[in-house]
Amino acid sequence: MNLFSQRHFYFFLSLAPAIFFYFFLQKFGINAPFADDWSAINGFIIRFFHGDDSFLEKIVLLASQCNEHREGYLSIISLIQYLISGHINYMTLNLIGAGATLGVHVLLNGYLHRYQLPHWWIIPLAFIWYNAAYFHNIFWPVCALQHNSIVFFILAVLYVLDGKGKQSTQFIWAILLAFIAVFTSGNGFLLFVAAFPILKNYRWTYWVMWSTAGVAFFSLYMWGYQHPFQRGHLTDNLYLIGSIVQIFFVYLGSFVGVFFSTSSAFRIELSLGLGIGVFLAWCIFVFQHIYQIIRQKSSLDFMLSIQLFILATALIYSVGRANLPIEFVFESRYAINSTLFLMSLCMMLWHAFPGIKTWRAWGFVGFSILYFALSYWNNLLAVINFTSAQSAAIIKHSIQHREHYYFRDSLGQKADLGAPDLKELSQLGGPIVDFTAELPASVKYANDVVSLTFKKGFFALDSREARLEKDFQADLPSIPLSTSGKDLLKFSLEKNGLRYMGEKTRARMSYGSDGMYVVFENAKKENWVFSLYFMELDRARQIKFHDAIYVRKAEGILPFIYLPDGDYRVKIMRVEDNQTHLVGVLPHIPVKGM
Repeated sequence: MNLFSQRHFYFFLSLAPAIFFYFFLQKFGINAPFADDWSAINGFIIRFFHGDDSFLEKIVLLASQCNEHREGYLSIISLIQYLISGHINYMTLNLIGAGATLGVHVLLNGYLHRYQLPHWWIIPLAFIWYNAAYFHNIFWPVCALQHNSIVFFILAVLYVLDGKGKQSTQFIWAILLAFIAVFTSGNGFLLFVAAFPILKNYRWTYWVMWSTAGVAFFSLYMWGYQHPFQRGHLTDNLYLIGSIVQIFFVYLGSFVGVFFSTSSAFRIELSLGLGIGVFLAWCIFVFQHIYQIIRQKSSLDFMLSIQLFILATALIYSVGRANLPIEFVFESRYAINSTLFLMSLCMMLWHAFPGIKTWRAWGFVGFSILYFALSYWNNLLAVINFTSAQSAAIIKHSIQHREHYYFRDSLGQKADLGAPDLKELSQLGGPIVDFTAELPASVKYANDVVSLTFKKGFFALDSREARLEKDFQADLPSIPLSTSGKDLLKFSLEKNGLRYMGEKTRARMSYGSDGMYVVFENAKKENWVFSLYFMELDRARQIKFHDAIYVRKAEGILPFIYLPDGDYRVKIMRVEDNQTHLVGVLPHIPVKGM
């Protein structure tokens, strides 16, 4: 028996990048919420279990709106976890969301087997799929359970519809999965268009039922819908034709961004050119195979449905974000769509040239491994800045039981308009639509959730962050001194913040909570924690050592909008291997303004 002819062997090999992917999540992930998590997860849990809603109102609460999305799947997963454990664990939610990535892997392997396509394809597809460009979707719970899961549910619907079993059974399952997809992410609706290459194999009555289901689900989704304050209406941007076209093609070619650092300007021009090129290639491919696409059931149906979903997603995004900077296309959470598009393009290329010789096959595998490796190399800095910021925020919230965020009042004075004041769990409303720091009411809602979460024991810091919380509040003599002093960092007091810069500042990150922190301490011994932002990956050390992430050159500003006015002592801390050392102290920093 030839081992290399067995599909299970190739699938086993393709698990190598998956193992690294989940190891990376476990090593640098933090059990901490971020941004929308406070409303969509914590706010939902508190309201669902402690509000005075009726049974029907609780069902409606499952699909409550947070920004422009109704994240029913996220709500159900959070609810089940809380029922089982009695508390909220964000790492568990991250792992469940990241599990959808493995689900896509399994579906693609099943697709290759269904149509007897070369089983070795799964290896390059896996190396491309498990990249770090969409790190938000494994370290940010609401993204993990939205962006990862919607891709899985879309592919699951298409895979079920494209099956070779009894059509009525397949169709019913597809409708059920489509309903879940719609209430996972707003672009779930697009599958009702994307599925048409597959639906050609069904009788016309199924077309009618599919379209009717799409209209019904859309109507249900829009029932009571509120347009978010911070989002522009699609119709407002329709006249921005040039911007829409440019963003559309940059989105399609944005997968090339993994070959560059996140600060590189080249990725916009290259993504634009590549996006135009691949779109024209796609059009040519569709034209050349138009008879097979329209008249015959084939392996192309599933692939083209995936591509239609991505094209429609890119178009909706381009219209909705036409008035925003084009750099937003490269936000990490959207990279999962460009990754899926790249994989579909690879399959299209292999379909177009089926007689791939051995050396070309190895070339594809080599490209995918390079893509995989560079995605991590060029995103390590962004990952560690994100996770250390998460760590600082959750420790600060644990200490303060709120986030301090100030606004200007009618007299132009710094005003605390977001102070929490709720005492009982039953007083909290459900997740809010306009979850943005631009609105005092939004900040107050988030602060009420933060306050109730810690005071009522819905969440507790993990051991690493709990130890850091203790270290950051300890008396100075009890904190070991760092061998690298504060002279490596320069601080300058500005009107609305404390600016820092350290050309020679370096850090070794073994865990997501490692890094450099500053702790503002007032006369009452109250502490506010902030992480320092690093500008560069320490490439020389990173090549030499592989046990951690090495970064250098700290630079940024700590805005006073996050601090009450007053006089502070600033403690500068270095955390490596979860060990805290004191770098230095700024004895007197006056905070006034924002």
